[in-house]
Amino acid sequence: MYLIVAGLSGIGKNLAELLVKEGNAVVIVDSDEARCTEMATSSDVMVITGDATKKSVLEEAGVKRADVLVALTNDDSDNLMICMTAREMGAKKVISLVNDVVHVETFKQAEIDFQVRPHAVVAKHIYRMIFQPYVKDFLSFERAEIFEIEVEEGMKCVDKKVSEIGIPDGMKILVLERAGKYLDKDAKMEPKDWLTLIVDRESTKKGVDFMNRWFAKG
Repeated sequence: MYLIVAGLSGIGKNLAELLVKEGNAVVIVDSDEARCTEMATSSDVMVITGDATKKSVLEEAGVKRADVLVALTNDDSDNLMICMTAREMGAKKVISLVNDVVHVETFKQAEIDFQVRPHAVVAKHIYRMIFQPYVKDFLSFERAEIFEIEVEEGMKCVDKKVSEIGIPDGMKILVLERAGKYLDKDAKMEPKDWLTLIVDRESTKKGVDFMNRWFAKG
């Protein structure tokens, strides 16, 4: 694939190196000459020093034949402009980093795929550690969240079947796993079992109440 990464942040550098390692053709665009020089001398990635919000710079980067352009600057306004301009110029797909969650709706309205800045993701993980310690891992998507939970002694779900715990609408248990084997819904949950469940965004409150009821201890 031919990809353009606009913004030589730590994320941009790591993404470009990963893409090149997988055999993709990558061009980085950044306005900071020192960062560009350092990247150009330390890797095989093509680097262009320039303002990616300008059509001339995107044209130099080959945006018309780009399979994907990823905007990773620290300015959401720039990211939005880069993505919209790149799409108009022929980029097949555009993806953007969103630095401030208040701008998420703007990117949605512009129909631009986006990822909220990792700081927000880390904050969510810490929040779960504080208020939902039974959640061992989770993935957050635009329309739903997926949770992994380890069953422990003292949880109300122990010795209950999945069919007995009253799963609310908007939520579904995807997998019940024990010692690497998937169990059916008639199996009773035991300590050290793992559950994977999905909760849609509209049912977040019901999902949290449900999880706190069955998986919180004490």
